[in-house]
Formats: sequence, C-alpha cells, structure tokens
Amino acid sequence: IGFDKKLENVEHHNLFFDTDFGQHASEIYDNPKWPSRPLFYANFPSVTDKSMAPNNMETGFFLIPIAPGIEDTPALRDQYFDIILKRFQERTGQSVENNIIFKKSFCINDFKEQYNSYKGNAYGMANTLSQTAFLRPGLKSKKIKNLFFTGQLTVPGPGVPPSLISGKLVSELIEKNN
Repeated sequence: IGFDKKLENVEHHNLFFDTDFGQHASEIYDNPKWPSRPLFYANFPSVTDKSMAPNNMETGFFLIPIAPGIEDTPALRDQYFDIILKRFQERTGQSVENNIIFKKSFCINDFKEQYNSYKGNAYGMANTLSQTAFLRPGLKSKKIKNLFFTGQLTVPGPGVPPSLISGKLVSELIEKNN
C-alpha cells in the first residue's frame, strides 16, 4: 500500500493480534475458511528506511494468515482489506483510507499462478507451529551423505532474509565438513 502521508503510531513491524487467536487458528487449520476476525501483521519499511517511500509518504504491507486452498476472489480480498484497515485505523487512532494512492494484493491464486504453489500456500509444507523456526527441516540430510538443503522450507524459515541466511549457514556447514 502506498500512502500520501506519514502514518502515526506505527513501527516498522506491527502485530495486530487483538482478536481471538484460537478462533483464527481454528479457521485456518481445523475448518479452513477466511477468518471471521482475522489477525494480521503490518509492515512499514519506510519508517526505518526513508528510501522506501517518497518524502512525507509511507509504504505499507499488510499480511493476513489464511488457509491454503480456499476461495480467492477480488471481492474477498477487498472485503478483508476493508476489515483490517478499519481495525488498523481504530488501533492507531488515525484515518488513512483516503490517503491510499497505491494498492496491490497478492493471495492464493497469485501463489498458484506465479510459483506453482500447492493450494496457493505461501509458506510451503503444512504451515503449522510444529514446522516453524528451529522445528523446520534441518540443513543437512540425515539420510544422504553430503546432501544439504537451503531456502524457505528449511531453518530458519520463509521469507527472503531467512532464505539467504539458510544459504549462508549451508555454505558454512559445507566448508566445515570438507
């Protein structure tokens, strides 16, 4: 999201876990559907890196954890953006809906089409708490000698920085083992 003003009461990383986590988790894992009261994460990189937005403007990313394989339509995306934007405005005490100058969404269908991701899953594997952080598959094969793994599906996890870190860790493991 591009905003034509600097936002107030936000940090670089913001978690909006202000609704029932158990209900949200159940609506992802137990009874897959769009969450009725979604938790979400908001990232504003321009808070710490001024090159991420023009002067006196803000760049934002909003992420809603959802189940893979559920319906994905432009109308649903807009509906859920409106839900989280309303909560964002209430929690931060500011109106920003009229300050949006750019908006682009990326969801299940995009992950399927652009990455051939199974059911549009952004995180690979099952995306459960038992497959996060240090619980993800290791960097070295337990079965095949000198086989190493790197990327979002290994330790430390998804996203560009952790994928790069996993590559660095694997290179150090290979050097150590030679």
